[in-house]
Amino acid sequence: MSAWTVLYTRQFETLLMELSDGDYERVEHSIDILATNPGLARDYDPVYEAARPPMPCLWYHVPRTAKDLYLIADEEATLLTFIFLVDARENPRHRFDSMGVE
Repeated sequence: MSAWTVLYTRQFETLLMELSDGDYERVEHSIDILATNPGLARDYDPVYEAARPPMPCLWYHVPRTAKDLYLIADEEATLLTFIFLVDARENPRHRFDSMGVE
């Protein structure tokens, strides 16, 4: 299977650049894995309505970190768009409060 194309929203890229070196490397490694295995990401369907992002998306927890990735997969275009990066320890009811629409 060939790798999917990967894009970052500006907000995702900004959050990525704020990570520690170790978390940055783990997140980048997870993105590389998802690019060749997009089925590892799961539908994000939170229990709380307040925890819903502005659009349907997929979710992936980055191993050995407290980071969660949110992304949109376009199967027809084989494109993964990473839209948001959060600390899983944050209150899920306010997880997407700072998410701007691009």
